[in-house]
Amino acid sequence: MKKSNSKFAILSIIVTTVLSIIIGGFATIESRNADMRQIDQSINLVAERVIQYSNEAISAAILTVEEENLDLTLTLVTQEGIETVINESHLIYPVIKALAEIQKGITGPISIEGDNPYRFRSVIIPGGDYLVIAAALDKLNTNFKSNLKNLGGFTLAADALAILFSIFFLRRYNRGLDAKALERMQRFLGDASHELRTPLTVIKGYNELLSKGQITDLVDRVRAFSRVSTEIGRMESLIHDLLLLAELGESKPTTFEEVDLSELVSAHANDFTFFNKERKLNLNISDALSVQGSREHLNRLIQNCLSNIVRHAPSSAPVAITLRSKGKKVNLIIEDGGPGLPESAYRSEIAAMNRFDPSRSRESGGSGLGMSIIAAIVQEHGGKLDLRKSELGGLAVDVELPN
Repeated sequence: MKKSNSKFAILSIIVTTVLSIIIGGFATIESRNADMRQIDQSINLVAERVIQYSNEAISAAILTVEEENLDLTLTLVTQEGIETVINESHLIYPVIKALAEIQKGITGPISIEGDNPYRFRSVIIPGGDYLVIAAALDKLNTNFKSNLKNLGGFTLAADALAILFSIFFLRRYNRGLDAKALERMQRFLGDASHELRTPLTVIKGYNELLSKGQITDLVDRVRAFSRVSTEIGRMESLIHDLLLLAELGESKPTTFEEVDLSELVSAHANDFTFFNKERKLNLNISDALSVQGSREHLNRLIQNCLSNIVRHAPSSAPVAITLRSKGKKVNLIIEDGGPGLPESAYRSEIAAMNRFDPSRSRESGGSGLGMSIIAAIVQEHGGKLDLRKSELGGLAVDVELPN
């Protein structure tokens, strides 16, 4: 659970950071582009007036700058490359020595980077000279850097909110999980205590009768010892199942290996046929299907499914085992034509502490935890378990495991 919580918190921070950078970055870049468009509009306005009033180009340029209160530098550059500043702005305008550079600006504004970055456009005036209209970019760049800093601060603030939200959400979520887990554990311990108390009561009763010599008939004594032996076996089975559930519930990971599930299922099917010759078994097992898992626990999963059939389905009920590939998963279905589960059990949450039919263990001598163990093993392997009504009439245990 701690790993899941950490992953959720990290994912929240990553998503928040990415969204903040995308949204804030877009806004920052768009703001810079808007400032650049405004500069270009000012430069182009002067250029259009110069072209419109070409006979009085310089006067038109100066008049436009003054009327519109534009922060632009106007420079006259002769064909020989001699420059004369005719209108100054706060821009520290460097000399453009190459006419080729000036000619690039005829088609539209271009930017010049450096210690004093600026943007300019050139207009050819009568006589073949050039009028260079330039605007400083230092304010624009300063605003852009300031916005980037603000974006960093905004991202940090958003991440802090994401962390607080994650803590708040996970606490509420974990409280809900803890309450459910506690309720399930209490129910489970109550069931387990009852299952242990029943054989202990029988053993204690027969022990008192035998120790006091109150059972004198030989047949009755043999029957009493047989009952005690049966109840001891039942307790051993229950304790073994409880220990296995505890092992499956531990946070430490089980060492997995590649398990040939086709071979494993086939071996169990052969054993089932050998010891239950009266049962009709239909097999549909695909070859060479392997999974990463615990061989011991997968053995127990298959064994529990088949043991449930032996205990709860009449010998005349058909049995089917299917193992097939299902996309990137392996699908194992073990079903029978027995009485199945109560209707409500098919809609129950499948968890490691569920007991789907409390009466089953007392009727058949099992621990009543078989399905709980199956569910825990499937969960351990990152798979999916579905209990449904079989087409054969009984229970279908449908397991999907990652391939």
